[in-house]
Amino acid sequence: MDTLVQAFYVAAPVWEQAVVQVSWHHAFIAAAYLGAAWLCLLNGHIARGCGEAHLGWYLALALLCALGANTVLSGDVFITHFVRAAVKLHGWYGERRPAQYLALGALALVLVMASGWLRARFTACGVPSAAVALGLTALLLLFCLRAVSAHATDVVINLRLAGVSVGRLLELAAIGLVLHGALRCLRLR
Repeated sequence: MDTLVQAFYVAAPVWEQAVVQVSWHHAFIAAAYLGAAWLCLLNGHIARGCGEAHLGWYLALALLCALGANTVLSGDVFITHFVRAAVKLHGWYGERRPAQYLALGALALVLVMASGWLRARFTACGVPSAAVALGLTALLLLFCLRAVSAHATDVVINLRLAGVSVGRLLELAAIGLVLHGALRCLRLR
């Protein structure tokens, strides 16, 4: 327990610095998350009113709100530094690479299964909404890649194209997929 408290005290200042550096583009991305969440809420209410399966829409709503809050509050930064500090305090930092790659592999497997489950939930709604499931899976994958923070993935995610990181471009594309799928479902109802 003492190690966890020490890890918290190591990670907290880094996390605080990340939260202080929040700027207008973080607010823009959080607004995009909230817009997609709003469309999922509308689809959920309509599906529930029609007696259709609606759990997937409400789960998408919760996930999008959590990821939007993470954009502003930098929860992935805290997780990364907290785990890094705890591993250093236990003396395992030198052997972290196999654990990181194992974690990435396990996360990929879980996300593939989650994607299938989400597609099944959205298909049960009676309207084609595979884009929503694909976008949500991509958003979860990006969150996990940022939280696990292996150097190879960090290099790709932080690569800048036209002044914007590849991670942010992929995040916006995945949010766009969710928006597209949710709007399409609203139009088909």
